[in-house]
Amino acid sequence: MDLRGILKRVKRKYQLSLPSRVVMADYDNKEGDLYIRFKEAEHTEGEPTEDGLVIVHRDRSGIVAIEILSIGEL
Repeated sequence: MDLRGILKRVKRKYQLSLPSRVVMADYDNKEGDLYIRFKEAEHTEGEPTEDGLVIVHRDRSGIVAIEILSIGEL
C-alpha cells in the first residue's frame, strides 16, 4: 500500500481531517511503525485512537503528525 492509500485509510477509519502535505515519513521495518509528519512543530500532544493503533500528534494549529504503531493491522 502506498502512502496516499495509507492516509486515505486512516482518514476514513478514524474520521480525521488530515493535512494534504507530507513533509516527512519514516517507516521502521523492524517494528512495523510508520511516522508521518505534516509540518514542523516544537511541542505536540499525542493522543491514541480508541483502538490504540494510531497516535495523533497535535499542536495549537491542529494535526501535525500521525504515528501508526502497526501498519499491518491497519
